[in-house]
Amino acid sequence: MMALIALLAAAAVGLACWAVLGVVLVRRRRGIEAALAPYSIGRMTEADARPTSSGTTDLAQMPLFKRLVAATAELATRRGVLQVVEARLDQADLPMRPAEVLFFYLSAIVVGGLLVGLLVNFLWGVIVAAALGVIPWVALKVVADRRTKAFTEQLPDMLQLLGTSLRSGFSILQGLESVSQQIPDPIGKEMRHVVAEARLGRPLISALQEVADRVKSEDFSWVVSAIAIQREIGGNLAELLDIVADTMLARARLRREARTLTAEGRLGAVIISVLPVAIGLFVYAVNPGYISPLFHSAAGEIMFYGSVALAVVGILWLRKIVQFEV
Repeated sequence: MMALIALLAAAAVGLACWAVLGVVLVRRRRGIEAALAPYSIGRMTEADARPTSSGTTDLAQMPLFKRLVAATAELATRRGVLQVVEARLDQADLPMRPAEVLFFYLSAIVVGGLLVGLLVNFLWGVIVAAALGVIPWVALKVVADRRTKAFTEQLPDMLQLLGTSLRSGFSILQGLESVSQQIPDPIGKEMRHVVAEARLGRPLISALQEVADRVKSEDFSWVVSAIAIQREIGGNLAELLDIVADTMLARARLRREARTLTAEGRLGAVIISVLPVAIGLFVYAVNPGYISPLFHSAAGEIMFYGSVALAVVGILWLRKIVQFEV
């Protein structure tokens, strides 16, 4: 019952913070769209662009909220945390301000930990605060890594299309524009940014390198280096891009073969990780009195939480063993 109360309280705090952050983001997006409406085609009508006269106060414009977010941003900048959050949000392509994200993140940890600590006990409050501190980072990392993986998988198609455009007589900027129109996101979106920045006067290599840094793609960094070297010393860029694309396809094929060969080991790691939890739940469902001393005695609690800590270490160790790089 205590675990259920703690879980519900943590979920309520998380949903409340997510709802407030969603309201802020939606209103800011509407404001940006309204400001850009005169320069857009087919996006918003003039009536939609007019500000609405609602009595609701925008949370982002409240003085107290501004001061709290500014204090969070200043502290995070000194510690170097704000830059890390900003880079991760850019990698995941999430339109959020790092300072506001950190403010709601810290608020959720503090409020959730205090609420569960007061309702249940101090230990469960610490556990919930730790969970609220870890889960958002893990979720953000998963989203960012998935986008980077999707970007890397699209690279060979992008290079082949760019090489074909160059053979047809297009310039590299025209080739990138063609890529941005024919290849879906995330590469399509990133190339549209590159083309827009290049037309505004930014050096093409600088714009491409920023994409590589933002997406955290080592393969695309090699592509940018190859294009930069070709622009310095000359040569057949289309042929060079074909060679790079063939190399990336060979690496992708090798990754798939390696994953096939290590499938048994990865499956064994998952089974070993899930098995203790499954057995514990089964024993608790069949004979609760047999396992109840783990939760109602000091020695049992020490053994239980120690086992959980050792299990987490073992799972991380197994994940490290079965992971590989090609």
